Amino acid sequence: MFERTLQDLIRGLRAHKASSKAQEDAFISEAMVEIREELKGKDMALKAEGVLKICYLMMLYPIPAPPEFAFHVVEVMSSQRYHLKQIGYLAAPMAFSGDTEEVVLTVNGIKKDLMSPHVPLPPLPLTALPHLLSLSPSLSTTLHPDLLHLLTHSSPRIRKRAVLCLLPCWEAFPEGLREGFPRLRERLQDSDQGVIGATVGVVMELARRQGGKNYLPLAPELFGILTGSTNNWMLIKVVKLFAILTPLEPRLVRKLLPPITSLISSTSAISLLYECVRTCIVGGMLDPDRAEGEALARVCVEKLGGYLRDEGGDQNLRYIALLAMVKIIPTHPAMVAEYQEEIMESLDDPDVSIRMRALELVTSMVDRDNLQTIADQLLSHLAPPESNTSTLPSAVASLTAIANQLSPTASKDPATTSTSVSLSPAYRLLLTQKLLSIISYDTYVNVTDFEWVISVLIDIAYVSHVNVGEEIKRLVLDVVGRVKSVRQYAVGVLEKVLGDEDFRERGRDGTGEDGLIEAAIWVCGEYSSYLSSPLSAILSILSPTLHLSSSALTSLSLHASAKIFGHYAASISSSWSSEKHEECKALVSSIKSGLEPFLSAGDMEVQERAFEFTQLLNFVQADLTNHVPPKSQIPASSSDIPEIKGGFADSESPKDDDTPPYPKSLFLFEPLFTSHELNAVAYKAQEAVRIPDGLDLDVEIIPQGGFGDLSEDEESEEEKVAIDLGEGGGEGMEELRRVLREQEKRGKRREGETKEERTRRRAARKAKHKDDPYYLYDKTEENQEDIDEIPIVKLDDSELAIQETTQTKGKGKSKIKPKKEKAPPPEFDRTGELPEGFSTNTAQPTKTDGNDKTAEGLSGIDLSSGTAMSSSRFEEYRVDEEPSAAQIARNDDMPATPTDEIEVVKVRRKKKGDKKKKDKVVEG
Repeated sequence: MFERTLQDLIRGLRAHKASSKAQEDAFISEAMVEIREELKGKDMALKAEGVLKICYLMMLYPIPAPPEFAFHVVEVMSSQRYHLKQIGYLAAPMAFSGDTEEVVLTVNGIKKDLMSPHVPLPPLPLTALPHLLSLSPSLSTTLHPDLLHLLTHSSPRIRKRAVLCLLPCWEAFPEGLREGFPRLRERLQDSDQGVIGATVGVVMELARRQGGKNYLPLAPELFGILTGSTNNWMLIKVVKLFAILTPLEPRLVRKLLPPITSLISSTSAISLLYECVRTCIVGGMLDPDRAEGEALARVCVEKLGGYLRDEGGDQNLRYIALLAMVKIIPTHPAMVAEYQEEIMESLDDPDVSIRMRALELVTSMVDRDNLQTIADQLLSHLAPPESNTSTLPSAVASLTAIANQLSPTASKDPATTSTSVSLSPAYRLLLTQKLLSIISYDTYVNVTDFEWVISVLIDIAYVSHVNVGEEIKRLVLDVVGRVKSVRQYAVGVLEKVLGDEDFRERGRDGTGEDGLIEAAIWVCGEYSSYLSSPLSAILSILSPTLHLSSSALTSLSLHASAKIFGHYAASISSSWSSEKHEECKALVSSIKSGLEPFLSAGDMEVQERAFEFTQLLNFVQADLTNHVPPKSQIPASSSDIPEIKGGFADSESPKDDDTPPYPKSLFLFEPLFTSHELNAVAYKAQEAVRIPDGLDLDVEIIPQGGFGDLSEDEESEEEKVAIDLGEGGGEGMEELRRVLREQEKRGKRREGETKEERTRRRAARKAKHKDDPYYLYDKTEENQEDIDEIPIVKLDDSELAIQETTQTKGKGKSKIKPKKEKAPPPEFDRTGELPEGFSTNTAQPTKTDGNDKTAEGLSGIDLSSGTAMSSSRFEEYRVDEEPSAAQIARNDDMPATPTDEIEVVKVRRKKKGDKKKKDKVVEG
């Protein structure tokens, strides 16, 4: 039978891959069937060949391993032939996983191979152990003593591999690190440089993961390697390890300065130079307060600057030099600034990674002197070429162009590649964000001209073509709100922005234009006094295309239009004339027509603002219509403007000296927006305010006891009536019940206080609230008598006055003459309650006619309280017809006998289970 070897399998895959995907899949399926048959056979060489072929297929295609593949690998590992055992150990990392049980079967075989006296045999298991040790912690525990024994093996190759196996072994078995640390320290002084390099790598990785405190004792050995080795890769590892140890031991700085300075001055390897610079920065060796640190920084910058000035040098060297300078500039910005021209030239580099590092370095070296220069250069990179200003390529197109430039067959034109990178949306967004950040850094600490800031922000919005609108809007509003001197300039340029119709059209694309438009609308409305043409500004803000924008922008536009119109209407009053009258009427009509699309807007806030604005304009329009303009212009100053207390000017009313020649409705809008002006607050101004003495900001405004404690200063009542609120009602009712219980307890506590204690408590309460502007009390309260000292006396009949009404005829007027009459004193039952249904008024009901108001009033008023009472407890008198003149008695106590019938209705109290009954008695 013919067996296909690995070379045959590779040739077959290449042949069928060129034809079709289906034929390739069919070939792989056929090969897998053959491999399974080979693995089941007894021939160990054929089985090893099958293991090798299936490993090759698993590396190329997502083919799962057969279930019995791990067991066959164990069989090949246990073979006595060297080349077959090598195949088994090579396939072990691919065959074994975390849940493979066959790993246990390999322990004895691995120990036997590790301790074999045959020198070529131990490296085989050492090759597969880094993967196997991470799978099974028990395997690490078992093989740890054997690995430590191999550290002293005579073969450097075996010692090196044993050191590398210790790292995964100690990760799975951390207890073994304490035992193996002395052996590891001995390998730092090994005679073979390969073993030393492997040991330094293991120590550096352990220190990076666990912290360098436990590895400070290795500093002498590491320092010897730093000064004696010539291997750059080993030196890089040692320098990186000292970058971890130096912050933990400051004394290492003085020791490392000479060798680090020598390496920086003499080495030609940029990677080693970068690591030395990084170690100097992390370890604090570039301290500007020390002469050694200043000299070392000068050496580093000059070395790195040489790579930047080399125009034909390696691009990798330029990248590393820029990356190292980024780390030096926080401590020595003046030294890095000497290479500003070379750094700015790197912004035009075709390599986008070099551009990113140069951009990061440029934004870090900005100060008050070079801010405008750097910002203008960055802004020039945002401006696209004139031929491509209309359209910008997409991100996919930009990446495709860059890929084409990197292909071997493409033309290497740096200018074309640089332009492609500049037009990339990702690069433009990063460049714009960096430009905005250097302008607003530390609240404009580097800015000397804020008019320049406004102009740059407008330029960014015009040329960036990226979504930074919110950031531009925030900066414009912040600058205009903080700096008063820049408001007039800002309003002037932003007014032109609103007049740019093309710019407003682009603002709907979600880029930087929308934020600038929103800021321009707010600024022109808030500071409308600086507008050169308020009418044009209103027309621009209320343009027909505005209702297609967002609802927030539309609402802001309506508000700003009202502000501008209010200022304009108030300003033209000083030069009111017939021409101004007609101009204002035309403007009101134009604004109302512009508001019509917003009255039916879908957003409720926009619709409400438009409706309110329209209603106010209706008032102004009505006043302008009724107003008669003067025939000649009458100048009026602001001092001649009378105070408007409401209403509009009546043009038909007679004119006097106080009537202004202009309509008063012109001042309807402006007070709505200009009543209070908010001043800008300086940066960290609140920190400069000294806290007044005695003010504790940590004290709670409302104590923990709740709102019930607020009535501590209230006057106590003589009695607290218990109110039953029932159950339920939620948290609010529970809080009310608790407050009432607290008040009842305080009332009981104050029942026994004396007059002196009560007076002292009231005096303390008055003194506490004396200077409180939010506490209202009667200042004449001190001169009033104590109401608690007023005695309670029994009412006498002499204090009751009975009024009698006397009606007279004559000229349609009636006279009411009060008359006092001594009557039996009313009796009050003070020992118990009155029977239910009785009134305290014991006077007999008196017959009266419909015109007698006195008796009717007395019958429905409680004399003790003065409040109206229900008349259902008394006899009801009903008069069918109007009384005659004979029924009216003058100056007589008894009423005249009525001539008509009076119906008396007696209402009896309803008994339980009965209905209300009425008895009618007719008196003749």
